[in-house]
Amino acid sequence: MKLAVGDSSKTSRREDDYNYAVQVIRVIMRMIGVWPIPRYASYAERIATRLQNVLCYFLFAFIVVPGLLLMFLKERNFKRRVRLLGPILNCWMGCLKYTLLVYHAREILSCLKQARQDWRETVDWRDRKVMLSKAKIGRKFAIFSAVFMYVGGLSYRTLVPLSKGRMLTPMNTTVRALSCPSYFVKFDEQASPAYEIVFTLQFFAGLLTYSVTVGAAGLAAFFIMHVCGQLGILIGKLQHLSDMPEPEDRAVAILLADIVEHQIKVKSFLKQVEETMRYVLLVEIVGCTILLCLTGYYVIMEWESSDATAMLTMSVILTSFTISIFTNCYVGQLLTDQSIKVGSMTSTMNWHRLPYKRARTLILVMAVSNMPTKISAGKMIEMSLPTFSNIVKTSMAYFNLLRKFIT
Repeated sequence: MKLAVGDSSKTSRREDDYNYAVQVIRVIMRMIGVWPIPRYASYAERIATRLQNVLCYFLFAFIVVPGLLLMFLKERNFKRRVRLLGPILNCWMGCLKYTLLVYHAREILSCLKQARQDWRETVDWRDRKVMLSKAKIGRKFAIFSAVFMYVGGLSYRTLVPLSKGRMLTPMNTTVRALSCPSYFVKFDEQASPAYEIVFTLQFFAGLLTYSVTVGAAGLAAFFIMHVCGQLGILIGKLQHLSDMPEPEDRAVAILLADIVEHQIKVKSFLKQVEETMRYVLLVEIVGCTILLCLTGYYVIMEWESSDATAMLTMSVILTSFTISIFTNCYVGQLLTDQSIKVGSMTSTMNWHRLPYKRARTLILVMAVSNMPTKISAGKMIEMSLPTFSNIVKTSMAYFNLLRKFIT
């Protein structure tokens, strides 16, 4: 009975560790209806999630469609068209990522189940410590990204239009600013209560867009840092094999089998994660590269118009996009660095102390371990710090072109 209670306590503790690792992204993704629904979920829960999806697509369309109508049907000034492009592109990016998260819900659920199973199977306290240290990094990235994204984005949706107040147009009419200027064919968005309704819906559309960005980045960080934790456990197993005081044939054979099995499991999990998240990461990288360029241009525009509130808000948004890209690239770099540590460990271990037949089996382990593990966006862009540097350089180059030709 005491053993059963002890086992139950350990299982509960491992479950708490898993919940701690996914807590932030689970709250955000459930809020927007993209957290995967398990098969045993009730019918009412499934209906509620589908209604959330419909509502979210309505909010995306509420920004994109009126914005495009204004850009192509009413606005003739090219500079103002560029000003309208940023919010529309950001919302369209959010819609694409949202669709990909919904489409790959089963794959995401499968990855989450595997991660949960890994936490449950973690028996050694040293392995648990390694996994917790990596989980904390992923959690901190999610929180840090969320703070900047929500503060900058929601300030843009509220403080910027409210700070401008009522404005007089060249046609001698008074208008009130909106965070996303729009054209509604059937009604005038400036009349009350239409203005208040549009303002509120644009606020929630912004909250949705930023939640998708934070949720997608946090989910990718969670999966990649989980792989890093598993590679850390693999390093511990290799270290134990190297430090065995009296490497007996049977004990070495059992440990080698465990190492090979663990390595295969990690490689398989990472392949599944990359297949699930690669297009989400691709949309994030390409979209944020363009948005960095546009947002930098908007900062200059607000500087020229002497609007301190808008300029500060745009600066925070620029920082948010930079942090979002940096987070994805940095966790990809951490994964590559951790895999290099595994390769270094296999190359420097005391293989000569092992029984001759068992030492030969290390050749394949070394060969696999010395191939750096990487994750890419759409099988085209490697997620790493050099990639982040290239993205910033590209954005600044296009920003300079934009500033030169639209001034």
